[in-house]
Parts: sequence; structure tokens; C-alpha cells
Amino acid sequence: MRKLLILGLLTIAAHAYTQRDIANAINTVALENNISPKILYTIVRIESNFKPFAIAFLTNKENAQYFKTLQSPNVKISISNYSLNRAKWVVSIHPTNEYYAKEIAKLLLRDGFSIDVGLGQLNAVNFRPDEIDYVFNPLYNLRKCAKVLRTCYEGKNRDLEKTIECYNYGMRDRGSNPYYRRFYEHYMKEFPR
Repeated sequence: MRKLLILGLLTIAAHAYTQRDIANAINTVALENNISPKILYTIVRIESNFKPFAIAFLTNKENAQYFKTLQSPNVKISISNYSLNRAKWVVSIHPTNEYYAKEIAKLLLRDGFSIDVGLGQLNAVNFRPDEIDYVFNPLYNLRKCAKVLRTCYEGKNRDLEKTIECYNYGMRDRGSNPYYRRFYEHYMKEFPR
């Protein structure tokens, strides 16, 4: 029995996605959805830095400082002031495996947090709670993100700048394009002309 438990824990800890898995997921989803792989790559770079188990959310400073104290060897947590609203703080959680990511996401959703998850930092408004067991899978996550991009593309009259901004901010008009500027800087750095 004890050997079975140890084997089970090792299996959970060993499950991870390789760089090749992530690259293949980006290319597959880009081709399936007629999106440039460079655009999807850049979004993943900005949103999760290719970390498929990433979880992030906004909160106040007191909550952010509390969450930072929960860091463990299996869960790295960083906090920072949100650049677009100094009253809010970003909590970034990086579990070591998918099991921890799912369990943490379930707890945060249960407690009412609006979380962003996975490679494309898919916001909780774009998936159902019963999808939490799938949203950290690179293909599943990026397919859901591609749907968000498609909705933005159609809703923003096929304007690329507004589409990219919409991906981050939703259909609302922010009045400026800070996310697109960040996207463009990363895109030009990764894919110079």
C-alpha cells in the first residue's frame, strides 16, 4: 500500500508539459483557427511566459501579502502592484504540476476570485467551473483562448490592435491600448522584420 501511494505521488509530480508540447500546441491551435502562430506565441509569452500551470488574479494589497505567505516548495507565489491601477495587486501563482494548479484554481474560484489560468491566462469568465480539470492542458487552454481572440476579432471589426487589446480587457473600450503596446514590443523583439 505504501509503495502504491509513493508511486502515485511520483506520477502526479512527474506530469509536466515539455517545451515541444507547448510549441506543438501553439502551432496546432494557430493552424486550426487561422491565427498566425507568431501572434499566439507572443500572447503566451506575455501572459504566462510559457508556464502552463500559471494562475493569476487581482486583489487588494492585504490579500496579496497573505497569499505570498502561502508559498511552498511546490507552489511559487509572487505579488506586484498592478501597473494600470495602483490600488490593485497581482498575485501570480506557479504550481509545480497540473494537480496543484487544478486544486488551487478550484479553491480560488470557490472563494469568488476571478482568475486567469494556463498558457494564455484564460479568464474564468471564458470557461465553466467543470472545465477546470482541462484548462491547464496546453491544447485545451489555447483552443479556448483562440475562441476569445476570434470573438474579439469579429467584435472589433477585424482591427488587429483592437483585437489584441480586447483579448486582455474584453469588449469594453479602455480608451488606450497598453496591452497592445506591450504585445507589439514583445512581437517585434521576438520577430524582427
